[in-house]
Amino acid sequence: MIRRAKRKMIWWCVGIGGSYLVIVFLFVGLLGGLSTGDSVHAPLEITSENTNLSPEVLQYQPLVEKYAKEAGIPEEVPVLLAIMMVESGGRAVDVFQSSESLGLPVNTLDTEGSIKQGVQHYKNCLDAAKALGNDQWTAIAAYNFGGNYNNFIAQHGHVHSTKLADTYSRTVVAPSLGNTAGITYPYPNPVAIPYNGGYLYLNGGNFFYPDLVKQYLVQSTSGGQTSATTATGWKKKALELAQQDVGKTFPTGWGQRGECIVAVQGWINGAKGGTFIPGGVRTGYVQSGATEVPWSQAKAGDVIQYENTGSPDLFATGVHTMLVESTNSDGTVNVIESNNPGGSGFVDKRSNVSNSAPAGWRSVVWRFQD
Repeated sequence: MIRRAKRKMIWWCVGIGGSYLVIVFLFVGLLGGLSTGDSVHAPLEITSENTNLSPEVLQYQPLVEKYAKEAGIPEEVPVLLAIMMVESGGRAVDVFQSSESLGLPVNTLDTEGSIKQGVQHYKNCLDAAKALGNDQWTAIAAYNFGGNYNNFIAQHGHVHSTKLADTYSRTVVAPSLGNTAGITYPYPNPVAIPYNGGYLYLNGGNFFYPDLVKQYLVQSTSGGQTSATTATGWKKKALELAQQDVGKTFPTGWGQRGECIVAVQGWINGAKGGTFIPGGVRTGYVQSGATEVPWSQAKAGDVIQYENTGSPDLFATGVHTMLVESTNSDGTVNVIESNNPGGSGFVDKRSNVSNSAPAGWRSVVWRFQD
């Protein structure tokens, strides 16, 4: 069963002034034609923890636990809740968007029926992955792609990767639904930008699906990654204010709390008693006493921005702003941000953000004076 691609546009925080639609397409156009790297997921070791789940998803946890237990996969509840978060954020009747896995029209099932079928569909994908010797990320991707993805990965090394999923989307799923020319559409999601500048194939499913699910899992890997939160003083308070907003939705649009830059500035303003100069452009940050530091020296309480290398004004073509919550032993950081994959204006935590940006863009770490 191949599930038709959902053409969901997730607005990433870009630019100010004028039309957001125009700016988003400009942003993607500027990043088009980038070389595509690859991302191979480490083997997934199930933990009992989720992160960044919305209250709407959490209200259905008892039902997910019930049907997971009936299906014999109670240990998979964190993954199932993460899948629900990606599929609907708990904000639809068909919360698992699982009607299509039964061959039914989209949004046919009611909420409990959606949960029961979503659990069963994932179990089928997981059982097939285990039988074929595939990794668990393949099963997670198959939830979106359909069960045949398991067979594809079994023929290509048994380990899911973004590059393999990309190939499957372009050469198998999209053509089966009429897109034989590899037509793409913009997908300016932060998980997609470093890989290909932000696009998906029309009718090709979402080959970033495991990357989206991963954002809502506290993952344990054999690498023994450790995390450190070291902020003190007003920076610690800024993080506390940000953490209180995680999972909440705020209005978007310039000047609104849900906008990424406004959210970060609000947390800093609240912690510093309103002494932080608004604006967020490079000049404003420098006037506020901020200095750039190497990525390797990033620490809790710092601010990360993506900026265009060819423009002195960060807002000329696009920017995304994040507050560093903690750092990891592998050089990545964990951030709190807004206007990100949970939906417009949704305050989210994202793990393992790395020092990577598409050609023509850079990641800048700003440090404000203590």
